[in-house]
Amino acid sequence: MQGLKKFDFYKRIPSDFRVQTMGGGTISMLAAVFMTLLFTLELWSFISGYESTTIIVDQDSATSIWVNFNTTLPNCHCDHVSVDVEDMLGTNVMDIQKNVEKIPLDENGDELPDLDHSHHHAAPDGHVSEEENLVANEAANKEDFKPTVLTKDTFSKYIDSNEWVFVYFGASWCHWCQKLDPIWKAAGEVLKNRGNNAITLPKVECTGDTALCQEHQVHALPTIQLFHNGHLVPPNYRGPRTVNDLVHFAENAAVSKKKAEDAQVANKGKKRGDVGCSVSGHLLVHRVPGSIQFSVKSGEHNFNREHINFTHVVHHFSFNSVPESWEEMLTVMEDESHRSLVSKWYGRTFASPKDHVVHEHYLKVVQSQLKPLGLSSEKQVYEHTISSHSYVSEALAHVRFHYDLSPMQVVKEWKRRPFYEFITNLLALIGGTFTVMGIVNEAYNGVVAKARMGKLG
Repeated sequence: MQGLKKFDFYKRIPSDFRVQTMGGGTISMLAAVFMTLLFTLELWSFISGYESTTIIVDQDSATSIWVNFNTTLPNCHCDHVSVDVEDMLGTNVMDIQKNVEKIPLDENGDELPDLDHSHHHAAPDGHVSEEENLVANEAANKEDFKPTVLTKDTFSKYIDSNEWVFVYFGASWCHWCQKLDPIWKAAGEVLKNRGNNAITLPKVECTGDTALCQEHQVHALPTIQLFHNGHLVPPNYRGPRTVNDLVHFAENAAVSKKKAEDAQVANKGKKRGDVGCSVSGHLLVHRVPGSIQFSVKSGEHNFNREHINFTHVVHHFSFNSVPESWEEMLTVMEDESHRSLVSKWYGRTFASPKDHVVHEHYLKVVQSQLKPLGLSSEKQVYEHTISSHSYVSEALAHVRFHYDLSPMQVVKEWKRRPFYEFITNLLALIGGTFTVMGIVNEAYNGVVAKARMGKLG
């Protein structure tokens, strides 16, 4: 056993030769602090692990994904906003209603109730008899027949001086207005022949009075509005455009006013209270290149392209795998960390400074597989890049989101270093600190010794 002394790497210096100094104590305390700090950081690095990113060919066999969106159109009414989807497989679905919510907004961006217009539906058959209809048409078709036409100078005075006014905004170039003109004249004649002077049916010609129609937010033609004692009664008329239906609605105008009052949106002015629309929802689309478009559409209106403005604010736009249940879908959407990862929009505004501006957004979508440490479950998320463009077009203004899914998949895995690597680094840090501080201590003692002997100079 005595022979082992020859292999002693750690030879002990007798305590009689050791001298404790104030400087050595200070350096020792600093060494202890550094070693504790480095130990803590190394331990935290080992526990938290590190991120490893690899790119592989997309292994997902799913055929569909969800698209989630929340967009505000501050200058476009909800009446005719259409959400459309088309893709490379030939899918072309217009005016999607399922899982899409449209909420009217006032000029401050506050939500308004979507008014009930069920009373605009078809009137009972025979409310206007065939004989009444024939007499009214004959009178309306006479050359000397002069319907009431309101202009910017006469509009306000006219609706203020009549209790009930049913106004038709039209234009000579509008196909649907050309069909409505004789019907509107005949409906006015029926009311006149019935001795109903409480309500009148004038017209505004938007071709000549563009400013008046724009002031009253007439974007679609024909537009029919009801006024009571100079105040607009929302919403705009959406029922059938026949003599029978128009006369029935006009004679029951008080029903519209009562419904507006019950909804607490009875208008005290001459213009609509809603100026914008919030469009949000979830759409199930194929996992192929496609697009989602916000536009205005109607099978019974022509649109005044000069007044269509698709300035928009994108609050959220993201993609995710098809959930197992609706509850899982809500969980995904309410997870703030998930939303901030997959949606890069954060309320970005895209303005239309000119007329006829079309907005195109191009999204390159990449699926990412997230594998966290520990017992946390894996996540499949879709991240995307954004490239946006706008231009003036002869077509009606609209917003289109083009999406294209990458054939590659990103795998982000959080791994923990091997334990032997942690121990090796830990010993290196502690031993290195001890050695370096020992060198510092020797240098300090050398300087102090020379200073005592007066050899520093």
